[in-house]
Amino acid sequence: MRSDLIYNEELLEGRKAIVTGGATGLGRAIAVGLAQVGAKVTIVSRQEDVLSAAAKQISNETGKKVSYDIVDIRDIESVAQLSVRHQNVDILVNNAGGQFPQKARDFSPNGWRSVIDLNLNGTWNMTQAFGNNMLEGEGGSICQIIATVGRGIPGIAHSASARAGVLELSRTLAFEWGSKVRVNCVAPGQFRTEAFDSTYEEGVGDGYVDQPLPSIGDASDIANGVIFLVSPGASFITGEVLYIDGGLILQGPMSALPVDGYPERK
Repeated sequence: MRSDLIYNEELLEGRKAIVTGGATGLGRAIAVGLAQVGAKVTIVSRQEDVLSAAAKQISNETGKKVSYDIVDIRDIESVAQLSVRHQNVDILVNNAGGQFPQKARDFSPNGWRSVIDLNLNGTWNMTQAFGNNMLEGEGGSICQIIATVGRGIPGIAHSASARAGVLELSRTLAFEWGSKVRVNCVAPGQFRTEAFDSTYEEGVGDGYVDQPLPSIGDASDIANGVIFLVSPGASFITGEVLYIDGGLILQGPMSALPVDGYPERK
């Protein structure tokens, strides 16, 4: 990840932020970025050993104290307890999620439900719990990390459905929660992370050269987008989706499976 900082180091001074899935990949980059601009960051997920190591590393890297806590976003009670332990949160970044590539015709009922439960229901659990706290308090900003929805994503129909659901949820909440809580989405394009490499077959996404900005994104690009959306600079922006994808949504490979993984068209 690039280490260049493009924002003022005091931009989010004094703001409390929670980043789900903040120990690895894009979530870690977001946590680093938020800490660099002054936010008091807590990273959360299910794995304490991974969280503990990441919090220590990010603290050393940024010179800012980064804490961690345990939560299973799919478990309403776990989320409720987290929201009680962390009051007056100003910024919530719902980054946690996951999927497995497979043809839709081969999805098992459990496979479908597990991805929907994590990516849609888990995001909703966190959004409602901390959104309610923000509504009852001084307000805040929520940023949902989704995907390049809008053209279909062959190979991950379950996740594409869930992420599109989060986008419409966010647009709806932008109306319901008005000026007190802003809700926006960031849609990453192709970013080479450990999770990407361990999830997808070799060659998936190699056609990024066909998109307007022909390169793989750096994780700091996502962090910079999130920082903007949760900052005072975006105070008049809500219900929006920011595509950080090098133009992938305009033209580029959307498939999560190799090209030869689909039936030949006749």
